[in-house]
Amino acid sequence: MNWKITLSFVLAVTLLTISVGWLTMTGVLPIQQNIQYSNTEGNFIRVWLGLAIALGLIIPTIAWLRWFKNPQDRKILGFYLFVLLVQIITEQVSSSTGAPSLVVTIGTVYTVFRLWQLWQGQKLIHKAAVNLSSPKLMSSLLWLLGLFWCSNLFMLLTLGWSSILN
Repeated sequence: MNWKITLSFVLAVTLLTISVGWLTMTGVLPIQQNIQYSNTEGNFIRVWLGLAIALGLIIPTIAWLRWFKNPQDRKILGFYLFVLLVQIITEQVSSSTGAPSLVVTIGTVYTVFRLWQLWQGQKLIHKAAVNLSSPKLMSSLLWLLGLFWCSNLFMLLTLGWSSILN
């Protein structure tokens, strides 16, 4: 987990997003430009996004602020939050300027990377437990986030992709 890997990933996903958006809008890829959710699916997505904001953004931000003085805690949660914020911005920009269905592609790729980040965070915790302010609490937080983002990936692969593929 470092700036080089993180920025390389963000650049690669940005190029992927531009490519998939262009291929979708020209009709080359069998992906609809808009997401077609039923009313029930739409309601579920709204609840899920609220859960994602609470679990995936607010709780880690509070933990990051709480443990800011510790470099290892700050590093683990800082890279996580940076990538999450870039994802949110990328989804907002791409859905308003391109095909709204790009949020499924972006969400899938970023979720996989986020799971990798959380796994790397767990490895850092076990390697440098003495340098963390609260290693068990941090590990529990990362496991909770990992469980949520695994669920999010499952939701994207089932509900998200099935609603945009032709």
